[in-house]
Amino acid sequence: MIRRRGSAAILAAAITLLGLAAGCGDPTVIRVIDGVPTQGRFISYEAYAYYARGTEAEAHGDLPLAIMLYRGAAENDAKSVEVWTRLGAASCASPDARALAGEAFTRAEELDPTYEPLARARARCAADTGHLAEALKHAAHAVALDPGQDEAVLLYASLLERAGRAADAERTLDALVIERPTSVQGWLARYELALRLHDALTAERAARALRQRAPRLATRVAAEVPALAPLAEVDAALRAGDLDAARKAARRARLPAPELAVRAAALGLPRLARDQAELVLGADPSSSSARIALAVAADLSGDTALLATALDAPKDTPTVAPSSLARLLFTDLLGRRAGRDAARAFAGSDLVSRDAPSPDPLLEAARKRVRALLAPSSKGA
Repeated sequence: MIRRRGSAAILAAAITLLGLAAGCGDPTVIRVIDGVPTQGRFISYEAYAYYARGTEAEAHGDLPLAIMLYRGAAENDAKSVEVWTRLGAASCASPDARALAGEAFTRAEELDPTYEPLARARARCAADTGHLAEALKHAAHAVALDPGQDEAVLLYASLLERAGRAADAERTLDALVIERPTSVQGWLARYELALRLHDALTAERAARALRQRAPRLATRVAAEVPALAPLAEVDAALRAGDLDAARKAARRARLPAPELAVRAAALGLPRLARDQAELVLGADPSSSSARIALAVAADLSGDTALLATALDAPKDTPTVAPSSLARLLFTDLLGRRAGRDAARAFAGSDLVSRDAPSPDPLLEAARKRVRALLAPSSKGA
């Protein structure tokens, strides 16, 4: 057995943990790292030395030296998949040596096509050289090879956002923190993405997780998380199923009572929308917004009797015009129930205008759905 201490132990641990591939029939050696016996393929001292010095040079940004040292490691250990992978990555990062990257990656793949860091390195290289579609392909492959590797998932999410697929990036990071709720890097990435998307609710949720799991980040996240907008507080209470808290938040936000029902309907919360709409209509049957909220709640619940009741407005009662969000919701409902022509006739031309986007995410989401509904079909309908 070989017992290494100090820097030698760190070097041995790095090489062993990087998983140098053992070739069939090659001599093996048992190394004791932190008291744990580990069997691996025999690796010459020269290969160790070149590799260790190469990683140090790369860490200090001296890419030409790192490339030279990695090539020395490869000459002394041509069966090391990670040496070829690191050589490819360093070569790709150096404009003068970029042509070497493809050959190095190919050699690594020949040794072990299932080596996840290779797929990740290829993804980074493709992204850095402007080949985003190829980068996404390699990053997705890295995640498939090792779904438990946070770095692969984080890289994939960042590339999805870069490709304009922010919703997919959100889903990828949400899955990561659900599956591994202790992942500080996962929560940090989710937090930073939420900030970029101006999603205060998710930013605050991620910040709470970070404060709990990484106290050293507490000052940073406390300073950066934007305060929840008044409407965001209303929506947060609705999502929590707390109608009383939502009513209090609505009063602070100066949101009319009918519009609270509308927001509950827009969030797909039929019980809350119905409770609030019925309360409003009991006191004010003229509220078109509350009536629309009740109709949407009935439609979401599949309650046709309630839907008929909601649509049967009193004939002798003047009605108050619905809000923009309520009109959008009713347009969407008409599209589902009566078809596109009826929805288009009700909507008019101003409702889905692309000018002056609203800061209200619910309004913009509803507008996006209605635009898609009213858009001409491929058959020209």
